[in-house]
Amino acid sequence: MRKNSQAALAVAVLALGAITPAMAHVTLQTTQATIGASYRAVLVVPHGCGNSATTRLTVTVPEGMVAVKPVPKPGWSIEITKGAYQQSYPVMHGDPVSEGVKTISWSGRLDGDYYDEFVFVGAIAATLSDGATLAFPVNQQCEAGKADWTEIAAAGQDPHSLKSPAPLLRLVAAAGRQEASFAKGDIVVTKAWSRATPGATKIGAGYLTIENKGASPDRLLGGSTDAAAKIEVHEMAMANGVMTMRALDAGLAIPPGKSVTLGTGGDHLMIVDLKKPLKQGESFKATLQFEKAGPIDVTFDVLGLGAKGPGEGASAPADGMMDHSKMNMDHSKMKM
Repeated sequence: MRKNSQAALAVAVLALGAITPAMAHVTLQTTQATIGASYRAVLVVPHGCGNSATTRLTVTVPEGMVAVKPVPKPGWSIEITKGAYQQSYPVMHGDPVSEGVKTISWSGRLDGDYYDEFVFVGAIAATLSDGATLAFPVNQQCEAGKADWTEIAAAGQDPHSLKSPAPLLRLVAAAGRQEASFAKGDIVVTKAWSRATPGATKIGAGYLTIENKGASPDRLLGGSTDAAAKIEVHEMAMANGVMTMRALDAGLAIPPGKSVTLGTGGDHLMIVDLKKPLKQGESFKATLQFEKAGPIDVTFDVLGLGAKGPGEGASAPADGMMDHSKMNMDHSKMKM
C-alpha cells in the first residue's frame, strides 16, 4: 500500500512539474509606473505554448499610455498599428497627442525551453488617477497552439483568480502631485479637483477638503475664478426619493477642529457660466471666500469626465456634474 502511495505521489509530482511551466504567465517586469512620467515596459515571456516555440507576440497598448515606441529586437520583426485615442493627452515637451500606437507585434522564434523579454517605451498620461491600473492584454502565438493572456478582473474580483490574466500596471502619483495644500489662518484646503466638462456644458463642479485647525467655526461663502462667472456653494440632499440641489446663501459651516469634504453626490462648489470647457489634465485657479479666514487662492486639477476623485478611478454618470434627470433643482435659490 505504501509503495502504491509513493508511486502515486511520484506521478503527481512529475505531472505538476510538467504543467507548472505552462501555467507561468506573461507579465510585466516592472509593475508600477509614475503618472506623468516615461515608462519602459518589459514583457517577460517564460515559456512557449507547452513545449511549442513562440512565433508571434502581440500586446494591446492600454488607453492612457501614449507616445509608444517598440525597442528593436535582434532576430524579430516588428509590426505596429496606430489609431485614435479616446481623447487628447498632454505629453512632456510637446503638443498634446490624439493618436498613437495601439498594438505591437513581434514575429520570430523563441524555443519553449527559453525565456525572453520584449520591450517598448512610452509615457503614462498625466491625467490618470493615482492607484488606478492599466491592463496590457497579450496574445502569444506558437508553432502549435496559442496562449491569450487577456483576462481582466471585474470590479471587486481578485486578479489572481484568473487563469489567463493580462499583465497589469499600477499607477502612482508623482511626489507631491496630490499633496498640494492652500492655507490661510486656521483654514487648510487640500485635494481640490474638478471634472472635465463636455463642450456645450456651461456648469462645472469643484470638490475639495477643508480643515479648520482653529478653536472657532468658520464658513465657506463662495468664490471666484477667471474660468467662469462665479463659484457658489451648493447642497445636495434626497427628498422623497428625488435628489435636490440648492445654493447655500449663508455658506457652509466648517466646525472647529474638524474637516469637511465637498465631494461627488454631496455638498460641492458649483462653477457657474464657464467661459470654456474644463479639459482633463489641465487646472484652473480660483479664490475661495471664507467668513473669517478671508480669501484663499486654490488650484483645481481637472480629472476625467467620470472621475470620483484623486486616486479613485471613474464612476458614472460621466458628465461634468451629475444626473440632472433625477434631480430637482431649486432655481429660485441658485441665482443662475
